[in-house]
Amino acid sequence: MKIGLTGGIGCGKSTVVKLFADAGWKTIESDAVVRGILSDSEVVQAALRAHWGEIVFLSTGEVDRKAIAAIVFRDDAELIWLETLLHPLVRAEWSNQLAAEPEHDWLVEIPLLFEKRLETEFDLTVCVISSPDVVEARMVCRGYTGAEVEQRRLRQMPLQEKAQRADRVISNTGSLEFLKRQTIRLIAEIQA
Repeated sequence: MKIGLTGGIGCGKSTVVKLFADAGWKTIESDAVVRGILSDSEVVQAALRAHWGEIVFLSTGEVDRKAIAAIVFRDDAELIWLETLLHPLVRAEWSNQLAAEPEHDWLVEIPLLFEKRLETEFDLTVCVISSPDVVEARMVCRGYTGAEVEQRRLRQMPLQEKAQRADRVISNTGSLEFLKRQTIRLIAEIQA
């Protein structure tokens, strides 16, 4: 079984990924793959330097993801450039992992699952939703401003549309225990 997991920013996708992993599923988080590529790929780092210069690098030589976010979330052309660079690499990474171990159950977290029309790659799609006020409170606790949360939200398909397209929806507006119960019930239903 291959599940594509999506949802809005701050809706709890990472928590759902962890719950699937705890249940024995193989999991991939696209954001973690991106972090790895930015950290390890000399080709990607060279492309970033050629395009933006040293402004997107920290004094340690590491990629400054906040600097990149500040650029791409205010300029559509820059976001498209970055996605054109990174998305094929991310897709290749999760595709290769799934192909290498097809006998396992997989959950792949892809924030832009529907936006990039990747749903056909999976047996089932799941969307994690949460109310905007809960999302903003969570993201502010992580160090984001309300404006940064809104910038990211505007770059994604409306959450309600994602929920309508998904095969299953998990609501994360209540407690962590409520999220766990829903996720465990969904895993049991899938494996039945």
